Amino acid sequence: MLLRKIVLTAAKMSNVFEYSTKDLIHLTNSWSQDEPFELSQFDEELRKRWEAAMKNGVFRYDIDHITTRIIPGPKHYVAQLNLPRAKERRKPQDIRSINQPFNGSEFNFTWVDQKEVVFYLKRKNCQSALRKCETVEDGIHDGAQQVDSEDGFEAKQVMYNGMSDSQILSKTDCNRNAVIINVSPMEYGHVLLVPHIDACLTQMLTESSIQACLEMILLSKHRGFRIGFNSLCAFASVNHLHFHAYYLEHELIIDHCPAQHLVGGLHEMTAIPVPGFAFQLHNSTVKDLSRHVYKVSSFFHKADIAHNLFINRGVVFGEERHSVNTTVRVFIWPRRKFIGTKSAEEFNVASIELAGHLPIREEKGYETLTEECVDAIIADSQLPHGHYEQLKQQLVEMFTPAHSLQES
Repeated sequence: MLLRKIVLTAAKMSNVFEYSTKDLIHLTNSWSQDEPFELSQFDEELRKRWEAAMKNGVFRYDIDHITTRIIPGPKHYVAQLNLPRAKERRKPQDIRSINQPFNGSEFNFTWVDQKEVVFYLKRKNCQSALRKCETVEDGIHDGAQQVDSEDGFEAKQVMYNGMSDSQILSKTDCNRNAVIINVSPMEYGHVLLVPHIDACLTQMLTESSIQACLEMILLSKHRGFRIGFNSLCAFASVNHLHFHAYYLEHELIIDHCPAQHLVGGLHEMTAIPVPGFAFQLHNSTVKDLSRHVYKVSSFFHKADIAHNLFINRGVVFGEERHSVNTTVRVFIWPRRKFIGTKSAEEFNVASIELAGHLPIREEKGYETLTEECVDAIIADSQLPHGHYEQLKQQLVEMFTPAHSLQES
């Protein structure tokens, strides 16, 4: 059996963006205010380093060629033509199962050149553990995954497919939440957040990774900074835990669409053809929001349901589109599985497409797509109505206070 030695070190890193909870920005100007985009220290540092990498030829192509078209209709889908991304991006891995184990012999983000690393995110009060050398035998993880404790950084023992996570160190190093450029950028500032990069986690959400995403978006003051996640069988390209983050200077339907309250912090969003569930940071905390989102994603994973997640700034649920009361919104969609490598249609239906942003592969589709056509393509990814309604009822029961108390 092929062995791959993964060396985990505690080498001193100067390439660290350190922050505290005081640096988290909970309120940004809204799209309706029509004011210039604002930048935080995090934005300025990320953008400076991203532009330097572009200048130094680290990317496979520049983004000057990207054109944007707002598709007529009430949803105002934002279509962008980006032909080089379709032709020059790394070939996606062949994904066959939501539980497909990490495979160290295939590309993963420990392979990237250091010039592709923007920086490592570190919360100042995060206590990191020393790393050591460890040999991981391919396949030994067999779906093993960390479960995060209440503080978000302690890994517990858990069983998946009959195997334990003893091959993953018992403590994760919060210095190693890597922010890496996407060498085939979709838009300006396109990077990947790879939580606990050396742990080589499969593409499965964890509570601490969700918390890292929420803190990352709160570090940004730009209302168009966005984060997306695709599970396996939901158009994830690489089976190594990662999130896409980028800037888009166009409002999306996801920024203002209504969300119907179901129970507790759980809401439902039906503004696009694939219905899904929603949460917001308003009247909550980062820790509680992370826990609630993970509760849903864990439920989906155990039920063998592919899913996509999107995090963005937008108006508080229940407010009008032009409200200045903004918050962080989180959406998670259960969806039909996609098995195999990615298709060559006008666009795949993954997290950003479900949010209303459409990177188009070919010029004809870019020029001719109508809102009705987009709706039809997106709708093809929805679960059967009866299955979705069953999931919704189960989630409502899970978030009903009496049920939650019984669980605890």
